[in-house]
Amino acid sequence: MDPIQQSGQPVRFIADAMLGRLAHWLRILGYDTAYEKFIDDDLLIERALRENRWLLTRDSRLARRKILRNRHTLIASDSLDDQLRQLRQELSIDLEAKQPRRYRCVDCNAVLTPVPRDEAIPLVPPLVAHQHQTFLQCPECHRMFWPGTHWDGILNRLASMNGTVDRDPA
Repeated sequence: MDPIQQSGQPVRFIADAMLGRLAHWLRILGYDTAYEKFIDDDLLIERALRENRWLLTRDSRLARRKILRNRHTLIASDSLDDQLRQLRQELSIDLEAKQPRRYRCVDCNAVLTPVPRDEAIPLVPPLVAHQHQTFLQCPECHRMFWPGTHWDGILNRLASMNGTVDRDPA
């Protein structure tokens, strides 16, 4: 069952403790993805149900629990690229980093907000302020984001799976 087409709303994920890297990348792509490194299986299931989230797990025992029927994906591979491909194939998620995507903080999952350059300059290293024009900030943890050299690596990785992507996250 495809959770995106079923509800007509973007899917909200919750990833188990074995999928921290996948959760990080889903957040980069703008998907609302809850993740806790240390959480009991029963609490994980309870949170998935309470928050209407699609569970992503590598734990086949957890995936077999009846309460999760048609509300989870058992991730088959340890490889991040394969995990993303599986989600694209099975859940039809978009693997392009493009506008009007609402980017999320990789640390706390909050939606990032644009920050005018003049307001961002005192919040970022001087070289970053000099080299970049667009900035995003997490309203929860206040971490700053900009399209640095790491962004090209992210885009290249996605491009290898999905085709051409935009070059500017803000």
